[in-house]
Amino acid sequence: MTPLDSAAGIGELLSWVGLGMGIPLLLMGWWMRHRDGAWLPVSIVVAPGPRGAVARWYTGGEFHERRLRGAEAHLRAGEHEALVSSRDARRVRLHPPAMPRMLLLVGGILCVVGAVGFALSLLPLLS
Repeated sequence: MTPLDSAAGIGELLSWVGLGMGIPLLLMGWWMRHRDGAWLPVSIVVAPGPRGAVARWYTGGEFHERRLRGAEAHLRAGEHEALVSSRDARRVRLHPPAMPRMLLLVGGILCVVGAVGFALSLLPLLS
């Protein structure tokens, strides 16, 4: 077995693992991003409420309000920037969704590794 054959075997392994895991991750990331829709910037006002702090915002011609969740309790009263769903103006979040971005990044990296591995596995055919 020549070094070129060994490199081809490693390349084939990388292509199976990279593409076999990368393509499903990319599809899940695209599906999550499509299902979630766009998130538009909006200004929210945090104010004390009878049962805890509440966030209030105005979008789509309507006022909306919801209580702050546990991870958002650190916000002080005042105006803050947030993101509101373009599909449902009642959904607001303080940070952009990280899971679709992470899935697309990892899936893309694995697909590139798989494509490079596939090209490496074709080297013995060229010689």
